[in-house]
Amino acid sequence: MKYLSVKEAADNWGMTARRVQILCNEARIAGAQRVGNVWTIPENAEKPIDARKKIIPKTIPHNNSITIERIWAMPNKHTFEIKPIHDLISEEATEGFWIDPFANRNKLATITNDLSTEFDTDYHLDALDFLKLFDTNSVDGVLYDPPYSPRQVSECYNDVGYNVTWDTTKASFWGNHKKEISRIVKIGGKVITFGWNSGGIGNKYGFEIQRILLVPHGGWHNDTICTVEIKTHNAELEITNGENSMINYSQFTTHTKEDEKLISIIKSLPCDFWDFKDSDTREYTHGIHSYPAMMVCPISRNIISIVKKVKEIDTLFDPFSGSGTVLVEGMLANIPTIYGNDLNPLALLLSKVKTTPLDSSALQNECNKIIELINIKYSSNAEYFDNVDEYMKNSLHLDLTSKEGWGISANEYLDQYFENQGSKMSVPSFNNLGYWFKPRVILLLQLIKESIEETKDSSIRDFAFIAFSETIRLVSNRRNGEFKMFRMPPNKVYDFNPDVIKEFSIILKRNIEKMNSFSEAIDDKGNISNVHIFNNDATSLNEVPDSAADLIITSPPYGDSRTTVAYGEYSRLSLLWHGNDTTTHKEIIDIDKKLMGGHKYRNGFTYDIPSNTLRQSLEKIKDIDIERTGDVYSFYTDLEKSISAVATKTKSKGYQFWVVGNRTVKGENLKTDIIIKEIASKYNLDYIYTIDRNICNKVMPAQNSPTNEIGNKANTMTNEHIVILRKL
Repeated sequence: MKYLSVKEAADNWGMTARRVQILCNEARIAGAQRVGNVWTIPENAEKPIDARKKIIPKTIPHNNSITIERIWAMPNKHTFEIKPIHDLISEEATEGFWIDPFANRNKLATITNDLSTEFDTDYHLDALDFLKLFDTNSVDGVLYDPPYSPRQVSECYNDVGYNVTWDTTKASFWGNHKKEISRIVKIGGKVITFGWNSGGIGNKYGFEIQRILLVPHGGWHNDTICTVEIKTHNAELEITNGENSMINYSQFTTHTKEDEKLISIIKSLPCDFWDFKDSDTREYTHGIHSYPAMMVCPISRNIISIVKKVKEIDTLFDPFSGSGTVLVEGMLANIPTIYGNDLNPLALLLSKVKTTPLDSSALQNECNKIIELINIKYSSNAEYFDNVDEYMKNSLHLDLTSKEGWGISANEYLDQYFENQGSKMSVPSFNNLGYWFKPRVILLLQLIKESIEETKDSSIRDFAFIAFSETIRLVSNRRNGEFKMFRMPPNKVYDFNPDVIKEFSIILKRNIEKMNSFSEAIDDKGNISNVHIFNNDATSLNEVPDSAADLIITSPPYGDSRTTVAYGEYSRLSLLWHGNDTTTHKEIIDIDKKLMGGHKYRNGFTYDIPSNTLRQSLEKIKDIDIERTGDVYSFYTDLEKSISAVATKTKSKGYQFWVVGNRTVKGENLKTDIIIKEIASKYNLDYIYTIDRNICNKVMPAQNSPTNEIGNKANTMTNEHIVILRKL
């Protein structure tokens, strides 16, 4: 039997070679056989039935109805290979001259193009240059599957070694294509557009939507949206300077005038402006009490100053307020309404104390009374406090450096001592009290606590307790420079005999000076700020008013507490000693479980976060450690919920500044700044700009364990990123 080539069969049947090739691929030509990469067709084969819609006549009526379909399919980076999409193209790509400016490996159009030379296409041009090759009203159809976002545009250009410019990542990238497509497509011609929206080419460019296919892919994957349009009229294009018709692209610019001004101010600053290497980051009440990963105050101070040059700020909000840095700066900037939020009870108390100006005279008098009372109580019974260590070692034969005995049963042994001395002192009762404190330290801390509790003014009492909290850290057996619960080695515990009262007195005096300077600064500005502090989960923020904040400044945790900064562990001893009525012992122990990433995914998870950057990182981590993958996913799940909640609390056109660091897990750097950008678009937020800064003085541990393995340490991050978003 004689066989024909695809071209010969196409000539015999009056079809295009491209269409015959497709029919062979779909097994719709009887007897056709593939020899290598070439199809051969029996000479006597019957012309196949095309079974497609014919092109619409030249006079096209306006369409008043749109066919909308929804067909689920697995995701595939090769869009045209997704079955319902492939079927749509087969039905809609009618006879005629079709082009594909982003063909990739697809060969469904008459003429194909792709920027990458990796693919076997007719041209390897920028899509805009490719579209300009064709004469006006010369094309019957276009398969238009461009990158779906600015990030994808950047990746597309970077992959082939092209520089990414401002023009290639703003909305006019797509607008220029639409202009050219409108020019070259005939009246009655068709365009099938693929993306994350159903905008298509648009009526402005002469097109009417006929059909929309939604292809969901499960979970929180973005749908692929296929829009079929017919050109019904010529576009009304603006003529500029007597040259060729062109669109006024200003309507496509995502940045507002305020955005442009904001970016301009930021770009005009010196490259090391945001490092604040020589700045005093502990002035005013910022210097009261340490706190892990505390945002340095000049960051929020300068953000507020810059944004004020662009718009008024009536309400400031920090959903992860920690020790209150942003709130204090908001007061110093005289912002009328300030909201703070945190889950950690110690952070809430710190924020309250730092943002409550106190009269300097009253503060000094009350604190003098506390110190005087402590000294009187100590002096009247010094032997009672000073002999307790020797009693435990000599009378009860206890090893004060051991976790067993004294370490786990301190309360039992102290009760014996109190009975022996005829004392009624009551000390906190919690697990491993003796492991973290020596006997004399415990009694002196209790002496200070009882003296503070006699203060009637609640604001000054809270102020004094913050000095007490700092003292607890310094006189405990915890290792210096650690935010997690690690104890000194036994030999150091043995020799450790801190002067508890002296330490408290020094801290209290320093804090008084800090508060006085803050109160004076606030008085000078008129003190109009009204501060509200909430104890909400940042993934919901139920008590914070909706659409309230003009400006968000926040620094969320960089990862889950278990493997990064354990805020709960850091606060645990202070909270256990404080013993307030609102927080139970179990709640204090479980703080880190309630913070970002506290939920454990032990049985796997279904990925549903709208970030391809995160997805790629998780794929790499799971090949090394599946459990750590769940930890990372848990954190970013909570981060996405927080972004959603914060967006709800932001006013329209309000700005958000997210100060983040990109941590490393199992050798994979997690690009949180990019991940936030990708998530933001889902929640009505526009990405504006990212500021990169070197970390010179942020309170962070010098090393951590990126592999979460004992002894395997690495230096912590040395830079962070300030991601700027704006609510639409």
